[in-house]
Amino acid sequence: MKLKYKILALNVAALLIMLIILGPIIIKMSDNYNLSNILNYLQSQGDYSSIYIEQYVLNKASNIFEVPSIMESDSSYLCSYLEKNINCRVQIFYGNTLLGDSEEVLDSKATVRPEVKETFKGNRAYFISKNKSRTLYYATPLNIDGRYNYSLAFIYDLTVADNMKKQNINMFMITGLLSASLSVFFSIFISGRITNPIKNLTETAKLLSKGDLNQKVEVHSNDEVGELADNFNYMAESLRNMIHELKDEKEKQKNFFDNFTHEIRTPLTTILGYSELLWKTDSIEVKDKSLFHITSEGKRMLNMVEKLLELSRLKRFDFEINKCETNLKTLVEEVCDSIHYKLGRYNIALDLKLENLSSFVDPDLFKQVIINTLDNSIKYSETTKIEIDLIKDNEKTKLIIKDYGIGIEPSTLENIFEPYYKGDKSRNSSIEGWGLGLSIVKEIIDKHDAKIDIASEKDRGTQVTITL
Repeated sequence: MKLKYKILALNVAALLIMLIILGPIIIKMSDNYNLSNILNYLQSQGDYSSIYIEQYVLNKASNIFEVPSIMESDSSYLCSYLEKNINCRVQIFYGNTLLGDSEEVLDSKATVRPEVKETFKGNRAYFISKNKSRTLYYATPLNIDGRYNYSLAFIYDLTVADNMKKQNINMFMITGLLSASLSVFFSIFISGRITNPIKNLTETAKLLSKGDLNQKVEVHSNDEVGELADNFNYMAESLRNMIHELKDEKEKQKNFFDNFTHEIRTPLTTILGYSELLWKTDSIEVKDKSLFHITSEGKRMLNMVEKLLELSRLKRFDFEINKCETNLKTLVEEVCDSIHYKLGRYNIALDLKLENLSSFVDPDLFKQVIINTLDNSIKYSETTKIEIDLIKDNEKTKLIIKDYGIGIEPSTLENIFEPYYKGDKSRNSSIEGWGLGLSIVKEIIDKHDAKIDIASEKDRGTQVTITL
């Protein structure tokens, strides 16, 4: 069964159960309330009638001994009189004898009803007949001058109360049918408001599963269904982003393969060319030159493979770095001392402004970060000066390496950390390098939960900022 019909059935069932349980209770309570009002009315009228009959008889009797005879002769009159005021049949009993009846039906041998018998015990009593048309029988003791005990009985027709009970039943049935109809209508409306978004979610999910990633569910509510639709849209957006990232990664892998193929082809071609030349020449000079280039290109290939292995090692998730408290000023000075001759070969001046700062890093890996960064500036920037600043800024340690060379193109800057991605200058085969240095730098920085930023302007230089 669909959710929409389940909601409809649940609401209708709940309403029917409520009507079945509450209906009889409410009708019974209403009927009891009417009967209670009638009984209270008869009680008050019984008290009034007892006083009236006693005063009537005592005023008429010349002495107390005439009371029985007056009651026997005037009971029918008294019952008729009281009937006009009370609007019900009135009877007067003496023991088992019916002395008076407002309907003038006197049968001295009539069976005395139970409520009448109770009055001779000094009690008031009543009962309600269970016939098709109910009747309330009520009797109260009638005592005259404390000597003579009679019974005053009322026979009250409950037709009005029965009619009111029937009206309540009919009204409750009509109200129930109307409520059921309204419940069905509103259930259909509300269930539609609930299930339509779910239906849209289902349809959108089907389209999404078929590869249509541009689907989005329209959200029109702030309830759980709306929250579900928001989460679905968020999931679809995340899926689109993930697929986009996968496509980008695939494109990067393709570029990596193309660049790797490009890089490795050059030394292999050189090695093969000079190897063939060795077979064809007898010149010692040519052989020496060929062996030199074969050795040089072989070393280049070996260096490239080692960097690839290093990058692969850094990208492993289970790779652990060995951090310790390290004096960064000393570390930078050691690196600068190790590349002193290389700086001289490229005619580059070095300006150091180093604060005595320490940080929790892996000294060997962080030294490699500095070496690779400086190596890029030395080989590719065509600068004549490199500045290195080690400062404390807003409770964070910053290492800033700045050159004043040719700068980096914005298109190159966007992808500069990608493996084998190099700018036009670094594409020059006469310059050693395979585009892996900054990729290794980025991996090491990420392992340290640090941050690296590169800013560059054409012909004004490049600044690398490492924040720890």
